[in-house]
Amino acid sequence: MQVILLESLNKLGKAGEIVSVKDGYANNFLIPQRKALVANKKNINELESKMTRINENNDKMIKKATDVKSQIDGKQISLEMEANEDGNLYGNVGPRQISELLKNLFSLELDPNNILLNNIKSLGSHIITLRLYSDITANLNLEINKKN
Repeated sequence: MQVILLESLNKLGKAGEIVSVKDGYANNFLIPQRKALVANKKNINELESKMTRINENNDKMIKKATDVKSQIDGKQISLEMEANEDGNLYGNVGPRQISELLKNLFSLELDPNNILLNNIKSLGSHIITLRLYSDITANLNLEINKKN
């Protein structure tokens, strides 16, 4: 299905572009979340008039992401986990736990898919990359300590 993106989406395209996606993805996620419109003749003809609104919305999202980046980029966060004597964690730390931690510490709602890291399985310092919007990313330093 051809859709017109109303905002920039990772791995899909920039705001205002016409892209092909699977029908289910368009019907169940993009269109209900108001992230895209069906690319029919009427919407394509109206695209030029909608581009100003799409660009304004895109600029707002970029500004918001830049503000969040300035707040959290380079910050140090700590987490205590159970670990064995060798420093290996019982379990692991993944994007979902980091998302919850960001929500609690910074009141930042971030989709776990936008947290770029492999599961962490050891104590120590780790750098986490957060994709805030389009090409805007922030890095956090995560310190995992052994729970006493």
